[in-house]
Amino acid sequence: MNTRFLFPHRYKAIGWVLFAAGAVLGLAAWNFEWQPAWLTFQIPAFVLPHPTLGKDGVPVPHNFLPELSAVLCILGALLAACSRERYEDEFIMRLRLDSLLWAVYVNYGLLILALLFTYDFLFLNIMVYSMFTPLVLFLLRFHYVLFRSSRAARYAE
Repeated sequence: MNTRFLFPHRYKAIGWVLFAAGAVLGLAAWNFEWQPAWLTFQIPAFVLPHPTLGKDGVPVPHNFLPELSAVLCILGALLAACSRERYEDEFIMRLRLDSLLWAVYVNYGLLILALLFTYDFLFLNIMVYSMFTPLVLFLLRFHYVLFRSSRAARYAE
C-alpha cells in the first residue's frame, strides 16, 4: 500500500517521547511558573510588543520555556499521528481518515462553544489549547478505535 505522506513506524515512539516532554515542560511552566535561567534571552525591541518594553525602550528578558514546550508538543504529536502503523492496510488508512475528520468536527464544535460562552483571558487560554486539540483528539480517537477493533478481531477468532 502506498502511503506517501506518512513517516516510518520508528518515528511514532520518538513522537510520543517529544510530546510527553513538551507536555511535562508546559505543565511545569504553566502550573508552577518554572522558568529555567538557561532559556531566558534578551529580545530586540522590534519583536516585543510595547507593554513588555523596559525603560527607554530597552527590552526585558523573555523566557522561552512556553515556546519550547509548545514546539515539542506539536512536533511530537505530528510524529505520533503521522507515522505508519506496524501493519498499514486499507482499514488503518480508512480509520486514520475517519478519526481525522471526527477530530476536526469535535475541535470546531468545542471552538464554537468557547466563542459563545467564554471571554477575556479564559478565551485566550482556550485558543492556546486549541492549537493542540485537533492532534490530541485524532490520536485519542484513532488509537481507541484501533484498540477496540483489535480486541474485536481477537474475540472473533
